[in-house]
Amino acid sequence: MQFADKRHATDEVLEMYSMDRLAGLKLVEFEEHLLVCNSCQDRLAREDSIRQRVCDGAAVLQRPPVAASWRLPKLGWAAGLVAAGLLVFAGFGWQSFRRSAMAPAAIVLETTRGAEDATLAAAPAGRPLALILELTGLEAHSEYRLEVVDAGGQPVFQSHGAPQNNKLIATLAKGLRAGSYFVRVYANTGELLREYALTVRG
Repeated sequence: MQFADKRHATDEVLEMYSMDRLAGLKLVEFEEHLLVCNSCQDRLAREDSIRQRVCDGAAVLQRPPVAASWRLPKLGWAAGLVAAGLLVFAGFGWQSFRRSAMAPAAIVLETTRGAEDATLAAAPAGRPLALILELTGLEAHSEYRLEVVDAGGQPVFQSHGAPQNNKLIATLAKGLRAGSYFVRVYANTGELLREYALTVRG
């Protein structure tokens, strides 16, 4: 992930995210950063607003000319533009507020009698999630790989991370759809160390 001053995303990353062209690990890293960075949330809202206004302007230019009898007086046209601009700005301001206000739901995943008996955890659908995995009893590693798969075994999320206080934390900025999932922890060698069951309710 490219950050402008090692704290915030570059303009290029913000533009790619706004155009839905950011993918893979870069998308995951940026959305994890976006959840906690008000500055990047505001910059993204401005980027989205500018892009929308450019699209709206292009759409206006492509419309066929309006008959003279239907043209608004100059004052009415100006007032309409101001009102439209306020609505667009208010809409993106609300999006920025929602991004900053929706804190991830913390879901603790732990085992009670060892790696073969995972406690079933539940999470809300359609909300950012912070998965907190208890690593007690596992072989210590400087970094672990985490994978979330659906009931059919298809990966829906992957990340790497270092443990903190014998816990591994991963943030799913877009959350998960309702359904059954398994959260898997792997060693650096690729060995599966533990699997947790996770139910996401709509």
